[in-house]
Amino acid sequence: MDNNNFPDIDGLLGSIRNVATPVGHAAGTTTSREAAGIQEPGNTAESCINIDAADPVWEAFMENLSSYGFRERKDERKVCMIDKDIADSLDECDIDRKCRSDVINAIVRTFITAFLPRLRTYRKKNKSLLDKNDNI
Repeated sequence: MDNNNFPDIDGLLGSIRNVATPVGHAAGTTTSREAAGIQEPGNTAESCINIDAADPVWEAFMENLSSYGFRERKDERKVCMIDKDIADSLDECDIDRKCRSDVINAIVRTFITAFLPRLRTYRKKNKSLLDKNDNI
């Protein structure tokens, strides 16, 4: 029997042995997106964010999170759908015994505070018939 008919075992097991190698990609090869310097989603936070610059943001997040009491009833809440992978990731964390909703609210509150000037540029300008003077 000819050995050329069998697939390369090392190639088949490469993704099992090396978790960083996606299935279907040989270890040690780069894609055209990687060669162009385009980052793929799912990279580690260290490769995307300067950790030293993120410290004040983390401190703001922790301060916002601490404003939520443990097991307090929060009547002024709205329902919001979030992606399952985000919910699962947050459920794996135990940050000061806060619930997922409190963590998400602290994250969003920190983001809004940090980027308030930029967010203001996206503010909707609601048009109303009451704003028009030519209908008199």
